[in-house]
Amino acid sequence: MRGLPGSGKSTIVTQLKRIYSKSVIVCSADNYFIDSQGNYNFNRDKIGEAHLTCQRQTEDACKNNVLAVIVDNTNIRMDECKPYFQKASNYGYIVIIVEPRTSWKRDTNILMNRNTHKVPMDIIEARLRTYHSLIPFYFGLFLNHEQSNYVLQQAYDYYQQALQIFPQLKKDLQQISRDKNISVHNLLNRANLNVQTKILHCTMKFIGKVTDQSRKDYTNYAANRLISHSLGKMFQAYIVGFTITPRTLSARLLFPDRHTWALWDQDDNELPKKEASSQIVTSDNKKSRPYRRNNKSKLTTTDNLNTNDDYDTSMVKSLADDDILLVDKVLFSNIPEKIIFLHPTFGYLSRAHLTCGVAPGISASQTGHDIIEMIQKESDVIQKDTPIPESNDEQTVMRFFGNGRCIVYLKEPIPIETIFSGYYH
Repeated sequence: MRGLPGSGKSTIVTQLKRIYSKSVIVCSADNYFIDSQGNYNFNRDKIGEAHLTCQRQTEDACKNNVLAVIVDNTNIRMDECKPYFQKASNYGYIVIIVEPRTSWKRDTNILMNRNTHKVPMDIIEARLRTYHSLIPFYFGLFLNHEQSNYVLQQAYDYYQQALQIFPQLKKDLQQISRDKNISVHNLLNRANLNVQTKILHCTMKFIGKVTDQSRKDYTNYAANRLISHSLGKMFQAYIVGFTITPRTLSARLLFPDRHTWALWDQDDNELPKKEASSQIVTSDNKKSRPYRRNNKSKLTTTDNLNTNDDYDTSMVKSLADDDILLVDKVLFSNIPEKIIFLHPTFGYLSRAHLTCGVAPGISASQTGHDIIEMIQKESDVIQKDTPIPESNDEQTVMRFFGNGRCIVYLKEPIPIETIFSGYYH
């Protein structure tokens, strides 16, 4: 929870407790000042101990795998939130920032009269002056812990299978693994990431470290109604395959719901800086599938609306009314089934992925570049009808593209549920 005293946090917490019932724990520094008779006796000298107690209670709840852990403090500044962000990362929880949208949430006169603990005006005004946006490192679609473990196991299993099926793939990767003094079977591993989290995610918008430019990027992105009102909501995705390169192991994603597409703000044609001058050439538009959209098309009619949260929802057109969607223009009969299966994504949202593993010394950001490269190889092979080593069984088609690169295509995509939120650290 986040908000000034009296802004309406307690009302939201009450509703969340009703929804989650026995699967929720509410941790609050205020509880430290409540005596056995239920009386609130605030002591400014004890506020540090109160917050430490709240942090310990939060960690205990995480250790016990409580489904929903609510931190019911004002959480105005980033430094107040960081201990909780760290615990969420350590124990595989998704962070959702919940702020009241009440009309008085920044009206100090009303806040003073409404807050239950009689916080004085000067304190509320001081807190309001430090009330700024919490800027995440990135926005993403997050899997829960259980699904993350399942996807990782699938990725590693297919990686091991590919090493067995294609001797040249194993030989290519062994050359790298020997240089790094590591077994080829462990070359591409999530343990090699600089920042290790227990849950997988698909980055929808990268913000990075807080700078003037990143603040601008955050503001432009988060001000969109479709972004701010999607936070904390669930979106379905499908894993259509896995990609293996000498640097990364990833799961390739496809999103059937057009509302998910509005969240995407990544460059699908981005190349490493040394190759920035070259361009990715996609397939002919006539072969585009319903998952592709003009990257420059308008996403929503609400982009330029006033950013006040108290708006009339009737002003917001549905995304379906405003999107340029090839799903409405392309006949499936015109697209050979083989092309759909062996080239499942390109163009808009094509680089969407989950990073399942990297080689030692490789950043997770490399995965997106590798996906783009493999999509181009995919396109070239199909357009030129180039014969390449292939394995076909009941569950997959595996294709070896040379130079330590392989793609696993799933005959039955894996459905996953994700939550849209920010990653804070």
